[in-house]
Amino acid sequence: MLEINPGLSIWTFIIFGALLLLLSRMAWKPILNSLRTREKAIADSLAKAEQVQLEAERMIAENERQRKINEEEIQRQLREGKEYAERMRAELTAKAQDEARKMLEAAKAQIERDTKTAIAQLRNEAADLAIAAAGKLLDESMDNAKHRQVVEKFISQIPSQQN
Repeated sequence: MLEINPGLSIWTFIIFGALLLLLSRMAWKPILNSLRTREKAIADSLAKAEQVQLEAERMIAENERQRKINEEEIQRQLREGKEYAERMRAELTAKAQDEARKMLEAAKAQIERDTKTAIAQLRNEAADLAIAAAGKLLDESMDNAKHRQVVEKFISQIPSQQN
């Protein structure tokens, strides 16, 4: 059975009261101060964490804004590059066509010169043959210069068939 001993109970209350008084004076203040310091440190840490989170969100937003700006810049540079390439292609095409036209004109001029040279050579050969033939037919004693002068005069009267 459970019996209550009054003497033991009184001493227990006295010791408990003394211990409570002793702890309140010696241990509770440091414990409470430590708890307040820890509470303040935790509150400061939470505040710093919140600030860091806000800063991180601000940096993320700034990075996103900068990424969009960079992307727009890249797109602009790509458009400019394509336009430049298109202009260069058009210029090179025009330049190539101009060079081809010049080369064609030069070739035509060269053909014209060669044709005139060939016609002149042909006339000279025809004159030589005519002189030889006339000399044989006439059997005269004209010198070569006189024959050439007569034949060239005859050839010059022949209409030119150029073109």
